[in-house]
Amino acid sequence: MNQNILLAITASVGLVAGAGGTYLATSEPKVEALSKVELVAAISADPSLCPIPTVEAPTEAEATAAYRKAHAASPLVWDRNDLPEISVALGQCDKAGSGPGVACMTSVKMSPEAQPIDRIVSFAKSASGEWIATIN
Repeated sequence: MNQNILLAITASVGLVAGAGGTYLATSEPKVEALSKVELVAAISADPSLCPIPTVEAPTEAEATAAYRKAHAASPLVWDRNDLPEISVALGQCDKAGSGPGVACMTSVKMSPEAQPIDRIVSFAKSASGEWIATIN
């Protein structure tokens, strides 16, 4: 065969292969969107598809005991024989920003008749497994 014909055939095959490769490289993949119903059904069937981060937090009884203990240890308490009847209601808890444990929004009442005080209190577990409160 003529050398010019072979060169033309080789160039044509290279051009077609290059154009096909460019098309495959630049074409967008088809993405099938799930409807909200399908998504909810999939997550309900397998909850591990949407992991929810959980934070270990004290119960209200544990939080109250830890807060009472921290309050009693405070150097601002001058009469340890007449400690207030503290109650703590827990709100939202999240991983503590600095240090171990969790920081929780609490509503603290110093007596049953007192107005609640909303404040953030940090809680961490001691080596013995007891919750310790840090009052800021």
